[in-house]
Amino acid sequence: VLTSFGILNVPKWYDAGKVEYFASSSTLFVIEFILFHYVELRRWQDIKYPGSVNQDPIFKSYSLPPNDVGYPGGIFNPLNFSPSLEAKEKELANGRLAMLAFLGFVVQHNVTG
Repeated sequence: VLTSFGILNVPKWYDAGKVEYFASSSTLFVIEFILFHYVELRRWQDIKYPGSVNQDPIFKSYSLPPNDVGYPGGIFNPLNFSPSLEAKEKELANGRLAMLAFLGFVVQHNVTG
């Protein structure tokens, strides 16, 4: 919305891949792959062995109760936005709806151009 008024000068979302970044796209892909691999590996360990990674590796004061799965909405909640299980489920549903909405954007762009 701010781009259409001329306040921000950012490209359209479908032109984001054309922009030159500080590194090549293959380098950025490898960095992203390594970072996501770390996160998903920790998530898999927590699912496989509940409570095994319930303490934050950097901020040791953040930890979950024993045998509590820490993903999603686990340790990182500094502003206490999800104090209850119901709020966490609503946030997950909201994220899933946002992913479907983006899929609609992609389909519309591919159909209409």
